[in-house]
Amino acid sequence: MTAVTIVAIATPPGVGGVAVLRLSGPNARLAGVALCPKLLEAPPRRLVWGALRNGTEADSEVIDDALAVWFAGPASFTGEDVVELHCHGGRAVVAAVLQAALAQPGVRMAERGEFTRRAVEHGKMDLTAAEGLADLIEAETEAQRRQALRQLGGVLGERFESWRHRVLALLAQVEAGLDFPDEELEILSDAKLAEGMRGLLTDWDSALQEEAGRKVREGLSLAILGAPNAGKSTLLNALSGREVAIVAATAGTTRDVVRQMLELVGYRLEVADTAGLRDQTTDAIEQEGMKRAKKVGQNADVVLWVADARTLVMKGGLFSKAAPATLAEPPPPGLMAEGRGLVVLSHADLVKHDLPKTLLVDGLDYPVLALNLQDKGAARRLQAGLAPLVQAQAGLAEGAAWLTRERHQQAVRAASAKVAEALRLCLRGAGGQGDSVAELVAQELREAAAAIGSVTGRTTSEDVLDVVFSTFCIGK
Repeated sequence: MTAVTIVAIATPPGVGGVAVLRLSGPNARLAGVALCPKLLEAPPRRLVWGALRNGTEADSEVIDDALAVWFAGPASFTGEDVVELHCHGGRAVVAAVLQAALAQPGVRMAERGEFTRRAVEHGKMDLTAAEGLADLIEAETEAQRRQALRQLGGVLGERFESWRHRVLALLAQVEAGLDFPDEELEILSDAKLAEGMRGLLTDWDSALQEEAGRKVREGLSLAILGAPNAGKSTLLNALSGREVAIVAATAGTTRDVVRQMLELVGYRLEVADTAGLRDQTTDAIEQEGMKRAKKVGQNADVVLWVADARTLVMKGGLFSKAAPATLAEPPPPGLMAEGRGLVVLSHADLVKHDLPKTLLVDGLDYPVLALNLQDKGAARRLQAGLAPLVQAQAGLAEGAAWLTRERHQQAVRAASAKVAEALRLCLRGAGGQGDSVAELVAQELREAAAAIGSVTGRTTSEDVLDVVFSTFCIGK
């Protein structure tokens, strides 16, 4: 058990109806009883109400009337004895309770993420679950909440543990060759060994290609592109529900990228309004704006190409499959990709004929949304049109265990490199410096298992723990 008892305020800073002070460690209950004597006779997990005092002396001052509860380790969040004091949330009250707790023997202020770190060290959760807890606390959208809750529940940890056990099973097979040298070559040439390594490499390659977890956690990007005065800034304002961008009849009003954070169908979305794109301009500032606009479009998850419906090129004034409409000012090549693009036709109310449902851009059909952006229902229709694209980019597999952090991806890359080298050694029978092939293969597999285990904390170092919990806040 950790020798030191830690304390911190577990609720956000500021004034509120209730604040929660949490203690964890060997002296947690003694300190809790010193502050709230009613806690002495209370059974574990039973809230009691009583006075909070600033010491055990008879003449000690009453700080507040509060609720208190204690949890006996290991049946607690951290696996240690834990006490929670629920006091009133005024700044003076909270400060006084915290000072009284810090005055108790063996109690110090908690560091960032130290409560959760102790939970990991006592086997109450693994590192991926701890990261899920951090993400759950900071979740801003429904998708982020669902993903974080799955990770906190152990889905991602189970995925990494499954990979680690598969590596260890291969390692056990190879180490049999070390125990029985006469059978080493036979073991290393076993088709099942190579098949197991290839299976891991395939799974890891697929996992590294997944973008859904990162996009849900960090948010998706949406770029609004189009010619000058097509209605891009009006569209951004419609999506935002307020005047975010300046709208004017003068072409080229937007010179830089204007960004706005939104939530759409449960996902965090960064929307970027960009400078209008046209073939020629002598204005250096506008040229730089167009350069930035193209870069934003190339990197975006979803692209909206906005065009004035009145500029569509028609044949005979009619739209049909035999004579489809085309954009008079199409997007530059490479800015739109299948499954992530939508064409918005603005000023649709000023066009008397029917507008197409799709348009051909760079040889691909894109869905079309015809709108009057000044209409009150435009925002709702925009959101409905965008929803399938956003969901497709974010990934719809609710039960999936995504690699949500760069740390996860680095571990998979490291393990993949080690297993790939082990496979190469097996296939080529390459030895060196007097070592047997089996020894070299076994070492590569041990390092692969260590890399995968570092994600859950099964095999990790203090440095890794320091990095993970440095992102947590105090009291978490």
